[in-house]
Amino acid sequence: MKRYDQHMHTHFSPDSEETLANYLKISQGTLVTTEHLDFHDFYNNEQDTVLDYDAYSATIAQLEATSGRRIRKGLEVGFTVESKEKILAYLEGKEFDVLLLSVHQNGRYDYLQPVVKKKEVRQVMHEYFGLLLIAIQHFPQANILSHFDYGIRLFDVTLEEFQKHKTVLTAILKRMKTNKIALELNTRSMYEYGNVALYEQMIEWYVTMGGQRFSIGSDAHSVAHYGFHFKDAIALLKKHCVTKIAVYDQQHAIFKPI
Repeated sequence: MKRYDQHMHTHFSPDSEETLANYLKISQGTLVTTEHLDFHDFYNNEQDTVLDYDAYSATIAQLEATSGRRIRKGLEVGFTVESKEKILAYLEGKEFDVLLLSVHQNGRYDYLQPVVKKKEVRQVMHEYFGLLLIAIQHFPQANILSHFDYGIRLFDVTLEEFQKHKTVLTAILKRMKTNKIALELNTRSMYEYGNVALYEQMIEWYVTMGGQRFSIGSDAHSVAHYGFHFKDAIALLKKHCVTKIAVYDQQHAIFKPI
């Protein structure tokens, strides 16, 4: 299949300077960007990171005047229980093709901030995976669960350490299956942060319980990472007899063979 990257950012996210036009130049077929929505964002000086939907929509319309309808609208929702009502209020009256669900913080710090390295990895995993489960339970509107390992990226977590949290991780996967939420293979997590083994374990658990929805996303913040290691991610899915991924149009899943 053609590369269909369902997790990437442009200058409409504060941590990227890339343009939609540049992504169009290097891609074929449908393109979707998933811009940040994070209230009380610790990576934005504790300010609210809120996508300017009108400007985003206007830019897409301008580009599609010459490129045709190639661009879909996406949002990466950084979930906390405290921000749930703000998230729902923001979404009201807006149209997105795909909603990613992420947990970036615990209300005190973002999990990529240096303070996390001072914590004990077992406790961080216990807390973070618990927050993921809460997010899945409270935000069934999501289409895709993004980078389940975001909270532990600063650690070299062994597969054995990871498997000790099987109970909560499989609870997350079961709720995802019930809510028809796809499991993202975040290729930067896998091949930049070295967590391939953790992703393979999650694939195995998900397939075993009958999970069929998968997504592949690079988490690109520039064109340099677009489609990052997609061939490797596809090969891993095929190894576990997964033959299709879910892509989204107006939040409806369309299954594409890989």
